Amino acid sequence: MPAATPLAGLAGQHIVVLPLHYIRADTSGFAAQITDPRATLAALDSAIEREFDARGFGSTWTFPPALARSAKRNAGYVSNPYSLAAERLRSSVRMADDRLAEPFASQLRAMVAVTDARYALFPVELRFERLADGRMLPLLHVVLLDARGSSVRWAGDVRGAASATLTPATIESLAFAFADLVAAP
Repeated sequence: MPAATPLAGLAGQHIVVLPLHYIRADTSGFAAQITDPRATLAALDSAIEREFDARGFGSTWTFPPALARSAKRNAGYVSNPYSLAAERLRSSVRMADDRLAEPFASQLRAMVAVTDARYALFPVELRFERLADGRMLPLLHVVLLDARGSSVRWAGDVRGAASATLTPATIESLAFAFADLVAAP
C-alpha cells in the first residue's frame, strides 16, 4: 500500500464516515475566526462527503446525513451521530491502548449495525497551527475505527492548505487531503 494512500484498503469496503465533532481552541487566534462552530463542522462534513462521492465512494459509504436519518428511525438503539462520547479520541488525548472506551464503543457498534460496515472513518477534531510566516495550517485529526473489535486501527493528522484566514477553500483543502488517504483523485 503506497504511503500517500495509507487507507487504500478501505476503497472496496462499506465504510461509515462519522461527522466531525470538535474544533480545538487555540492561542494562534485562528479558531477564534470561527463565529459559527456548528456551521463550520457541517461545512467540513459536506465537503468531505462531496470529495469522497467525487472519487466514487458515494454508493458504498455512509455519511453523516444518512447516519442521522438512521438514528432517527432507530431511536433508542442508535445514538445521534453528532453527539457521540468521543472525547478520548481527540488528538491531545493520549490513549493507553487502542481499545475504545464506553459508552463510545457501544454507540459505534449500534451505528454500524444498521449499515453493512465494520469500519468507521472519524474526523474527530479540527485544529490550527501557526506557521513561521504567520499563516495558519489547518489540521484534521482522523481515526479509523474497527467497530466490531472496539479498537482504533489507525490515527493521523490530515494537513490542509496553509492560509492567512479560514475560507471555504481551506475547508475544501482539508476534505481533499482526507480523501487522499484512501484514493488519489
